[in-house]
Amino acid sequence: MSVARLPEVVSLSAEKVQELAAKNNVKVPEKDVDAYRIMLSGLDELAKLIIAEDDFVPEVDFKKYPRKDVKPRPAENEYNAWATKVTVPSSEKGLLEGQTIVIKDNINLASIPSMLGTDALEPNQFIPKYDATVVRRVLDAGATIIGKAACENFSMSPTSFTNAYGYVTNPLAQGYNAGGSSSGCGALVGAKVVKFAIGGDQGGSIRIPASYCGIVGLKPTFGLVPYTGIASLAAMIDHTGPMTQNVLDNALLLQVLAGPDGLDDRQIGLPLELPAYYDELKKFSDSPASAVKGFKIAIIKESFEMPGMDSRVVEKIREAARAYEKLGCTVEEISFPLHKLAPAIWTIATRQGFAEHGIYGMNPVRFGVHDANLTELLAHWNQEMFDKLAKGNPAATNALLGGQYIKDEYPGLTEKAINLGRKLKIAYNKLLEEYDILITPSAPTPANKASKRDDDIMTKMSKAIGTTQNTMPFNISGNPAISIPIANLPPVEDESLSLPIGMQIVAKSFGEMEIYKAAYAWEQCFDWKSF
Repeated sequence: MSVARLPEVVSLSAEKVQELAAKNNVKVPEKDVDAYRIMLSGLDELAKLIIAEDDFVPEVDFKKYPRKDVKPRPAENEYNAWATKVTVPSSEKGLLEGQTIVIKDNINLASIPSMLGTDALEPNQFIPKYDATVVRRVLDAGATIIGKAACENFSMSPTSFTNAYGYVTNPLAQGYNAGGSSSGCGALVGAKVVKFAIGGDQGGSIRIPASYCGIVGLKPTFGLVPYTGIASLAAMIDHTGPMTQNVLDNALLLQVLAGPDGLDDRQIGLPLELPAYYDELKKFSDSPASAVKGFKIAIIKESFEMPGMDSRVVEKIREAARAYEKLGCTVEEISFPLHKLAPAIWTIATRQGFAEHGIYGMNPVRFGVHDANLTELLAHWNQEMFDKLAKGNPAATNALLGGQYIKDEYPGLTEKAINLGRKLKIAYNKLLEEYDILITPSAPTPANKASKRDDDIMTKMSKAIGTTQNTMPFNISGNPAISIPIANLPPVEDESLSLPIGMQIVAKSFGEMEIYKAAYAWEQCFDWKSF
């Protein structure tokens, strides 16, 4: 590696050189300190050149798509599900013409704050400079954005009790979990405030709210929908996708969102042609059962053996899966032992990334578009920020400390887990050469009751332990997976209530069409509210 230039002025002190060295657990020999002072000072001059340039991010047409009636943290806030109410109208003639939509509060909407569910940053500190690709696509398709939906603190919780500005409550039961981290999206769609939402999913954050709120949520194949302009946790598991009231609407929104944007390097391996998901699915509207006739379906036995699994959920998922036999499908319950290892692979593979990238904002030197202003805000954590994060979401501070622990105690283990993630992907896709779809529960239980803000860490964490055991495997493998509601069950805290449970349907990479056929057939042929 060459040195781009030597400085005109030496700006670094000897003490600074040794301070930098100490952070790497080394010391620079005294005889070499002045040489490093000169070479490192050259970086200051290069930095000044970059600072003087305007940032290079996608342009925003504020005239065509103005931001109107902006209300951050609105006083009237159904289910605490809104981060910001804002109207971005579109008069375009497209697939979403006349529809309204909300986006998760980690998705860039230029000039509108992204609070990321946290008070570790000030509410108006991070103001995106450009629109996310998914924002541009829905506006170009004719949808009007009516707000940003609240999300969990740093998008690191499968429960809806961590947003610093108010717990998002389940629209079907006050004080109960709406699921996370796309909690506001789940609540607003579940309450029928909107038909469409765009959520994010790194371990189940679309599918868990879908399960708890009785809606349809798809985590697409890794890379199918561009993640450009969305706050990242760890690039290898970042997914964004549609959350809707029914399967057909889900396919409609995916048809708008899917495809390359030329910016997101997660989209490697994307097929040259993609299905018109909505158009293809509508062909089965007169005979939904025909969409799956001849399908071979596998129920993964190990998905019922995960920690915390409610036996009533197991019974209902088996019954719902077997219902496909009435539609002309073959259904088998099979053993796939690697499924049980998948949560460990996901955790070890991502923990360091969550800490360094998701929380500290460190850039892993990737192509694409980056939010330099967010990285700058996350670069210097202090005790006050840590304390706020720990109180709001101990799962996030656990990830921060856990990332450092893995790095210190198990060097190379993250990389090995990433390699095993590739093994997992190959194994699932090999299985899906024999079967059209796989079935598991989405969440292990119906929604549970909210923790209290002042509960101790373990009490708060107990609400989340085991929740994503069946969803996170498909973030690390990248397979598409959807949650659809298939029944109601009473939560353990109150037998008088009846709350939804979701069934997860999984297909081969880029097999969204198979998923939609299976989900649509079940939805149209059976009534989940009475199943």
